[in-house]
Amino acid sequence: PKKISIYNEEMIVARCFIGFLIFSRKSLGKTFKVTLDGRMESIQEESQQFSNPNEVVPPESNEQQRLLRISLRICGTVVESLPTARCTPKCEKTVQALLCRNLNVKSATLLNATSSRRIRLQDDIVTGFHFSVSERFVPGCTLKASIVELIR
Repeated sequence: PKKISIYNEEMIVARCFIGFLIFSRKSLGKTFKVTLDGRMESIQEESQQFSNPNEVVPPESNEQQRLLRISLRICGTVVESLPTARCTPKCEKTVQALLCRNLNVKSATLLNATSSRRIRLQDDIVTGFHFSVSERFVPGCTLKASIVELIR
């Protein structure tokens, strides 16, 4: 008899909770959705307006930049040791300038790739947030899936 009464009490609590969810969803669903949509838009605007000055550059990007700098130094040494370099010092400066330009182009490419990955991640977060909000608060969505999710 004790196990049955505990089970019945749990069922009453679960039914009250489900009733509360249904009631709050019907009465407050639009309010929550409007509030959360506004917040989501403001977060998205802020993230687009301000770039993150403390942005973490991936270690592989730093490593590639380091290797490019080492290559530049080695190339400079090789150019200095060439017999033609003694005859034509302008050639050395041209080669080093070309290598510096290539290094700067590759460095900029790495930074752009990092930035585009960050923007893509922000877009994925906003999309996921929007999907989870509308799934939970938009009237007409299946209530059963939301209840099963909440019970888990």
